[in-house]
Amino acid sequence: MKTHYFALCCLSILLYTPIYSQIVNEGTLKISSSTIVYFQSEYTNKVSGAHTNGGNLYLKKDFINNGVTTSNFGTTFFNNSNLETQNILGTAEETTFYNLTINNTSGVFQNLDIIVDHNLLVNLENSFTVAPSKELTVTGNISNLAGNAGLVLKSDNNGTASLNHNTSNVAATVERYISGAAEDWHFLSSPISNQTIAGSSWVPSGTYGNGTGYDLYVWDEPTPCWVYQLNTSTSTIGNPNWPAVHASNNFVTARGYLYAVQAVNPTHKFTGTLHNGIINYPLTANSTADLLLTGFNLIGNPYTSAIDWKATSGWSRSNLLDSDGGYDMWIWNPTANNYGVFNSTGTIGTNGVTQFIPSMQGFYVRAELNGNIAMNNDIRLHSKTVNWMKTNTIKKKTSSIKVHLESDLDFGFDEVLFQFGYSSNHAGAAKLFSRTKTAPSIYTTYENEKLSVKYLTNTVKNPFVLINFVPGYNGRYKFTLDIEGSNFKNLILEDKIEKTFHNFLDKPTYSFNSSVKDNIDRFVLHFKTKKAILGGANDAIPIYYDGEFIVIDLRLISNSTDVQIFDLLGRRTLHKTLKGEYLHRLSIDSQNKMYVVMVKNEHKIKSQKVLMH
Repeated sequence: MKTHYFALCCLSILLYTPIYSQIVNEGTLKISSSTIVYFQSEYTNKVSGAHTNGGNLYLKKDFINNGVTTSNFGTTFFNNSNLETQNILGTAEETTFYNLTINNTSGVFQNLDIIVDHNLLVNLENSFTVAPSKELTVTGNISNLAGNAGLVLKSDNNGTASLNHNTSNVAATVERYISGAAEDWHFLSSPISNQTIAGSSWVPSGTYGNGTGYDLYVWDEPTPCWVYQLNTSTSTIGNPNWPAVHASNNFVTARGYLYAVQAVNPTHKFTGTLHNGIINYPLTANSTADLLLTGFNLIGNPYTSAIDWKATSGWSRSNLLDSDGGYDMWIWNPTANNYGVFNSTGTIGTNGVTQFIPSMQGFYVRAELNGNIAMNNDIRLHSKTVNWMKTNTIKKKTSSIKVHLESDLDFGFDEVLFQFGYSSNHAGAAKLFSRTKTAPSIYTTYENEKLSVKYLTNTVKNPFVLINFVPGYNGRYKFTLDIEGSNFKNLILEDKIEKTFHNFLDKPTYSFNSSVKDNIDRFVLHFKTKKAILGGANDAIPIYYDGEFIVIDLRLISNSTDVQIFDLLGRRTLHKTLKGEYLHRLSIDSQNKMYVVMVKNEHKIKSQKVLMH
């Protein structure tokens, strides 16, 4: 049958019978208030078309929007009783309905991003399905009279459907495609308030020794340890069982889970009532068994949309450990086989982690005190590429270097971030080490802390930074740098095992072989020329006051160094010989004074004023 096209301009009529096999709007189509229109054929709003519905539009076939579709009143009905599915398609970036009503027992499928600016109604025995990676925003009320099967958010290897809403007690089915290789670890969180664990698709059978095909753990901060879901043995101090740390038979709202599945890329389902509005989750800071892990709690995004760690409203997290005026969060990256970290005042993270936390994603936070972390709908958003680019508009107060190390044999990668422009050197995010033994790890240090992020003043006071490297296996690795800012005139990596100096400004990649028996303090990144590095050993001795001690950093000095400290009257208050290759902290009784620190070894003498305040 030949297809007919016609343009509609300022339409305000009543149609009852189909005239054309396809209806196309190339101009302006406006359905006025109190007007009823029936389209019993496929309707296309072309790129040049402007479609506005202020009345009642009944659609029998597909709705294809390639232009502009808006509604400030009225209702669009998808109304097919002939057991034919209907689709919402097109190339438009966004489509807006005012009220949207689903009256199709065979289902309506959303295949482009939609905003429902008022109410969404799914009638009894009907269904509305949002395709993978597509976004649905409902600013008004959602009435799903068809139960869990009436509203479905799909997921596949292209992504997961995202729903941003503010209605409580909405029944739905939410899918989650499990990406990566079989048995990869994932951080997981449930978007459903009443999803049982036992008997669900999340605990499939398999060929493991106990007949299962999955692993599910929770993190217990006080112990601290991972607790297996099928561990029902006697609970003891330091070795809790699952009932002791997870009394509920359901996934707990806003709790994070560690999950792996034996099958390759299955798609599992959450079914039940969607989370919405204010969510509270209790945090602890009780661990004394391992102080480096005190306060680490595994929580999760409880919503069907992404959440923004940098949101200016919607978070209550004052009991988290302060990190340069912000809060750190860590996410496991199965491709890297390592954790990445992002700070709420920052603009860049490590190992692929950004400010946007996907739906159903678990993540670590670090509590300083026992108490609740709280969140509400203000932190919710859709996070496609346009959202990821939002951070580029933020004026950065710092320059930074992200050091990226990866295995040549796909055992993973890791990153450490140095940020410059701060008033003093201090610790950033703590390093969380991978639970995969073959994964490479890099980190830096501040005092006794192992870090993924370090805050520094400038390259004059910090002419180098130390990079510790732990290889997961014997093999070949490579370094690359990701640089923000233009303050780095020299970037030279010193490999102390190979006794080489690599200039990243000449060659952007440094490759090397490593053994698991190598010393971890193998690399130094210098911000001076090679000539200055080799000719000025004493200049590479950082001397500073850390708020409690005068610090003499001799980690790059191989021989012993004589250190004397004088007050401004020339009186010597301390004289010591310090061993090379160590960081030394010297205690001085008096404070609020200026001192002169003199260091001397076989190369030359260096003196520096230090203000204790």
